[in-house]
Amino acid sequence: MRLMKAGVVGAIGLAVLVVGGAVMARHVLAVAAEEDSERLNQAILDYVLERNPGAPVDALRRYPEALIAEARKTNIDHCLGLAQAEVESEFKPDAVGSAGEIGLYQILPSTAAVLEPVVGQFRRPSAANGRRELGDLADPVVSTHFAMAYLRDILARRPTVKEALTEYNGGPSGRHYHYYERVMGTYVEILEHPDLRCRFQTVPPPSPVLALLGI
Repeated sequence: MRLMKAGVVGAIGLAVLVVGGAVMARHVLAVAAEEDSERLNQAILDYVLERNPGAPVDALRRYPEALIAEARKTNIDHCLGLAQAEVESEFKPDAVGSAGEIGLYQILPSTAAVLEPVVGQFRRPSAANGRRELGDLADPVVSTHFAMAYLRDILARRPTVKEALTEYNGGPSGRHYHYYERVMGTYVEILEHPDLRCRFQTVPPPSPVLALLGI
């Protein structure tokens, strides 16, 4: 009887160790994933500041996380979304276009208004006491939410990224066909930054010796 009790106690102790080990393993993996995510967010922020040294760091601090999440929902490479923001505004959150486009992704308030049922309400630009307020579209996170929602809407109607980006910038008639080339050119440059962990990576050219051997 005493041996049986000892066996039961031993089994319970082993079970506790196994469960405790599994919980600790999950915790370690979660911490590692969080640290890995923070490194990627910092790499994106560093790239933005490299391209626009005068960019407001505090305003952009939450941008990388929003970019990665929205790019995943849109099923595009987050580096492509990064390239689009660079072409649209040179990473200037308060950029205003000639037609009234605002923010990192140059969203028209009228376009954002159509997307409100999907994205949520936003504070419109306004003018008071001779001073213009840009509203929520000057917030990089808000701009990213609306831009990616708009791109998803276009991708539901357009079969290719080329057509979607062309419509994003030039409307349904796609007037500005050079826009796609500019975005993709910037995207190719971004692919050369391994710390940004783009979905696609450039393949280094083979060494002359390996090329001579046909390897």
